[in-house]
Amino acid sequence: MNLLTIDFGGTFVKYALMDADGNLSENDKVPAPLESLEQFVKTVEKIYEPFKGRVGGIAISMPGIIDSDSGYVRTAGAYNGTLAGINAIDVLKDVVDVPVAVENDGKAAILAELWKGSLQGVNTAAACIVGSGLGGGIIMDGKLRKGAHFASGEISGLMTQSGNYEMHGAAAAVASMTAFLMRVAYAKQMDPKLFEVSGANTGDNVDENVKRISGVEVFNWIEQGDEITIGVYQQWLRDLTMVLYNMKMTLDPEKIVVGGGVSRNPRFIQDLKVEFEKSMKTVLQFGFPPCELDVCQFTSDANLIGAAYNWMLHNNFYE
Repeated sequence: MNLLTIDFGGTFVKYALMDADGNLSENDKVPAPLESLEQFVKTVEKIYEPFKGRVGGIAISMPGIIDSDSGYVRTAGAYNGTLAGINAIDVLKDVVDVPVAVENDGKAAILAELWKGSLQGVNTAAACIVGSGLGGGIIMDGKLRKGAHFASGEISGLMTQSGNYEMHGAAAAVASMTAFLMRVAYAKQMDPKLFEVSGANTGDNVDENVKRISGVEVFNWIEQGDEITIGVYQQWLRDLTMVLYNMKMTLDPEKIVVGGGVSRNPRFIQDLKVEFEKSMKTVLQFGFPPCELDVCQFTSDANLIGAAYNWMLHNNFYE
């Protein structure tokens, strides 16, 4: 049986057809529907239309605190103003005729790694997905840890500055990919709207016809020796390492995996491992056990694959 799997990000909505073995095809993306609940529903309806009759279900990944058993969305990240407080499964019943399952994006990513990726056979692990925010997921005793309120692993909200309890002082504001690109924009005295960042962060709706500066291009500036960009990059790596260090000390995982589109960049992973090892020197000095840092096998496709695996688990399709 095939599934339609959809990942709602802060900038784009990615989707693909997935078979029972986790293979993706017919991948595409559309702009994120940030304006209204109606736009969200219409986006799913439009994506589903060409797949109608070809799939047995729809698997959705999205940001926020989500009750994956019922479909209730407590918070919704970049979609907070339109989707918080709704039941994502119920609002789609009138436009789709197959079972729908929904899961938090960070939890979806780590489910993908547990099912088919770099966490197969790992008993205790954590994931940090670097994107518009910071997605997170926790594996304990070989299973996804959801928390008492389906809110475990919400590392975007970790505090990074003493006494600053506002969201602009949280981990997502300093260690996400959006934070990195916006910092580069400000440091180079450029308009953040020129960069490929979440529309929720710029107050600007994303126009798919407008070419924006991507993370790939910013890393090209680093390779070219742009001192301003390199300075921002180095501080960003330190901020991200602080998040990973705190996850390690709190959870004592065998392995932490890092995902998101940026994790496909070998320079990023190499530099992050160097910075992470610096932090581990203190840990090891005091007798704490080490922790392996690795890259997600599925990188930018992890949310799609994990959302589908979540659908399988909730529909007793895969044991």
